[in-house]
Amino acid sequence: MNDLYKYAGKTLTPNIARELVQELFAGKAVQKQEIMDVVVETHLGRGGLPTIAQRNHPVTLGLWHMKREGQADSSSGDNWVIPTSSQDDEGVDVEQDDLNPENIIGFGKQEIYLYYYPTYRRLAEFQGEAVWACKIGKTSIDAIHRIRSQTRTALPEYPEVGLIIKTDQLNLMEKTIQNILKLRGKQMDDAPGKEWFITSPNEVKKVYEINFGNSQ
Repeated sequence: MNDLYKYAGKTLTPNIARELVQELFAGKAVQKQEIMDVVVETHLGRGGLPTIAQRNHPVTLGLWHMKREGQADSSSGDNWVIPTSSQDDEGVDVEQDDLNPENIIGFGKQEIYLYYYPTYRRLAEFQGEAVWACKIGKTSIDAIHRIRSQTRTALPEYPEVGLIIKTDQLNLMEKTIQNILKLRGKQMDDAPGKEWFITSPNEVKKVYEINFGNSQ
């Protein structure tokens, strides 16, 4: 449990969802499903508990209350616009703003990302191995923003962003890359979530080049 998260051990509620939406998406225009996915993932990742609501999802209710109070707007098509707070983001660790990707490839408005923790890479290299634990995910917003939302916890080190692939084939590309790694026996069955693989940025880049290199 993350003792630094004030809602650790608490179920997700509309009020908690509102705080997370403002923290994670201020100044962004984002699709509702993306907001729901990231808020739930962040809350659970920090030690929170799932919602017990049977009908209206707490993120939906939180957005509705925010819209009513002028803190969110859904008039721009499929996107929700979350205005930037008037307060400075003093709670954001400055060091974590230095998440500079090692490699950016591809073309498009959406992004596949791969990140890992340096300790795992150093251990693999010490053991003479070229692969280690890496997370591979997707986002229709900025990948660095998404990674920061997942890793702003009481961990002893910040992640390294090994690879970002820009694309307009988001779901197809993520499934293709992940399924190929699964067929190679690379998925980590004992990891929290299904997006962790024993791989490397170079291996994922080669999978991309073979399957999508001429279609982007």
